[in-house]
Amino acid sequence: MRHTNVDSNSQLRSGKKFTWEELTHHNKADDAYVAVRGNVYDITNFIKRHPGGEDILLFAAGRDATQAFETYHELGKPDLVLKKYFIGTLISNELPIFLEPNEFHRTVKKRVEEYFQINQIDPKNRITIWIRYAIIFAALIGSYNAQFFIPYIVERTWLQVIFAMVLGFASAQIGLNPLHDASHFSVTNDPLVWKILNATHDFFNGASHLVWMYQHSLGHHIYTNIEGADPDIVTGEPDIRRIKPSQRWYSRYINQQTFVPFLYGLLAFKVRILDIIIVYIIGTNDKIRINPLNTWHTSIFWGGKIFFVLFRIIIPLTIVPAWKVATLFVITDLVTSYWLALTFQANHVVNEVEWPLPDENGLIQRDWAEMQVVTTQDYAHDSYFWTSIVGSLNYQTVHHLFPQISQHRYGEIAPIVKETCKEFGIPFYYKETFWEAFGSHIEHLRLMGLPPLPKDDTKLE
Repeated sequence: MRHTNVDSNSQLRSGKKFTWEELTHHNKADDAYVAVRGNVYDITNFIKRHPGGEDILLFAAGRDATQAFETYHELGKPDLVLKKYFIGTLISNELPIFLEPNEFHRTVKKRVEEYFQINQIDPKNRITIWIRYAIIFAALIGSYNAQFFIPYIVERTWLQVIFAMVLGFASAQIGLNPLHDASHFSVTNDPLVWKILNATHDFFNGASHLVWMYQHSLGHHIYTNIEGADPDIVTGEPDIRRIKPSQRWYSRYINQQTFVPFLYGLLAFKVRILDIIIVYIIGTNDKIRINPLNTWHTSIFWGGKIFFVLFRIIIPLTIVPAWKVATLFVITDLVTSYWLALTFQANHVVNEVEWPLPDENGLIQRDWAEMQVVTTQDYAHDSYFWTSIVGSLNYQTVHHLFPQISQHRYGEIAPIVKETCKEFGIPFYYKETFWEAFGSHIEHLRLMGLPPLPKDDTKLE
């Protein structure tokens, strides 16, 4: 298949020709290639000097990094830096590819960049970031200590249950705030800060930030709602739920909206187990390949697992009976899982948004930024309450266009995004409340549970 993700302004059309399979072998710190707009670059000697730190280049090595590159850089500006590392061209593609940035893409990006420049605002920093982090970690440590180290509470199971729920909510907030911010490099410009914040997910939630980076930043954010490329919508055959028309229909999907949401409570448990399978057994999260781990990532991966077991199981077992440890653990996990799963589903797994598919050449016939808008649903922009407790996922469209900007700035740039969408005739999907947005997910489940039309009889069973 001919690679069409090519920059028409590029004069780099010589050197070796690489297939995507050949590119995958160059995915280590001492042998790192990336492809951007059809050009292949040897960035091995640049990794240590990258202003954004080495992690993102280690994750991107061995693959087409076009959309990630264009998302986190000013369009066209870094080309002079890349030029010196050019070694050849990519002639085939592993995953769907996109058209060059169109006028909408360039305009919305320019307007947002100008907003921060004109107003002399740091898009990656704000005092409210650190206040929220302080509240989250205080709630997490405080609720944990209350459950197991305050005698008055330890003697009263009902109070322990309350604090177990607080711990679950605080754990979810780690995923929605420090982890999410650091995985998009949207809090400060310091790679060390990102490493530390990412690691909090491993240690306090027992889940790998590394796996999250591949699934979320290199998978979901690039290939939103694209079947076979977005790990967030991967389904088995058969699966516990039907969310895509391409899935085979089974009679058990009828009224799935009445029972599937309850299964979301297993999310945390599922993720911790899948981490090990993905990294050490299959080496891929759906179609997103996992590159070899360096010493830091290996240490955080296993160090986080060990600390989590000590923190949440071993230490409590020395204080309260096993049945109580198990009960409180499950309650905490259920709260964490439900909160994360329900807030995630309301943005993309809804009937209102689009589910794009590539053409026969693997090309998505839309500009990437435009696709982000039409595959995403926002809600409750005017609610500080919802913005605070869902990690600004109510500004998901803004976030998908500008993940490198702090979520604490989304309210400032949302009007720019909405106005630009209106100007270019691009639908901006929005619900007034969280409950309306979540309701659209429930309705999507209901519709996907209905028997397909007779002409689609290949999917009946």
